[in-house]
Amino acid sequence: MKIGNIKIEGIARLAPMAGISNAPFRTVAKECGSALTTSEEIDANALIKRSKKTLDDIASYYPEERPIALQILGSEKISLVEGSKILQDSGADIIDLNMGCPVPKITKTGRGSAMMKNLNNTADILSAMRKAIKVPFTIKIRSGWDEKNLNAVELSKIAEDIGIDAITVHPRTRAQRFTGKSNWDVISEVVSAVNIPVTGNGDVNTISEAIKMRNYTNCNSVMIGRAAIGKPWIFDEKFESLSYEDQYKYKTKIINRHINLIKNHFSDRIALLQMQRHLSWYAGGQDRVRSFRVSLFSTKSFDEAIEVFDTYWKSLSYSKNLAKVV
Repeated sequence: MKIGNIKIEGIARLAPMAGISNAPFRTVAKECGSALTTSEEIDANALIKRSKKTLDDIASYYPEERPIALQILGSEKISLVEGSKILQDSGADIIDLNMGCPVPKITKTGRGSAMMKNLNNTADILSAMRKAIKVPFTIKIRSGWDEKNLNAVELSKIAEDIGIDAITVHPRTRAQRFTGKSNWDVISEVVSAVNIPVTGNGDVNTISEAIKMRNYTNCNSVMIGRAAIGKPWIFDEKFESLSYEDQYKYKTKIINRHINLIKNHFSDRIALLQMQRHLSWYAGGQDRVRSFRVSLFSTKSFDEAIEVFDTYWKSLSYSKNLAKVV
């Protein structure tokens, strides 16, 4: 598909997830086959204030990630317009507006999925942003605020008329958050209602399921979020056909790559926290995972965390030596 003038190849792509979809994780996901990567949500007000954490950690990206979509979060027209300009000037190939986050601390300030409550106000914001943004502009939405307010189709039509280049639909309401089953029919309805590219999102755990969603809804691509945590190889269409031993070798290579990226990207303190989180996810549901995680989160240094994981990882079936990271 094409988003504006940008060609996107591949069926599945990594979803933006706060605290997770940072540059190191996005990079390994892209190297595994993610068709496009999107940053975690970037607060518009923090951008305007030139927050060091926001600019250096959350909004930063590697050249090899491009094309890169940077996702902005906010609820006020002025800050969203100014924040979008900052992201555009930083080299964003696509700017995405978060209109789907269901977390109460976000929605209580009118951000995220709360933007689906007042479509007149939201249309005004989208129009102002569209006029200010020269690069492709996309939005990520939900089915609606709750079951009594299912307005994804209405909002999508408004967005298309304003000039939005593509839409991602997570077919759960804000009230559902991440519970219950996502309703793929909502994605189908949006696809039928607009002529711009639509990406589906929700309850996709494998490439096979991504293909199933695309075939069922006729969406142009599929976004995978939580299922990719600890499993960035999910984006490789060949992974499912590999033998267990070859999968293990593949995973080991990717984990080492991710470890090095984390170490080089963050300060020592943040790198350790990131390392512990991601290594615990990489352990998945394997044997002895609970005791391993206790040991992992007790580590006090980067090298100690790697040593704990290395010992655990090599204990698994078909294990090969996990090279030490230096």
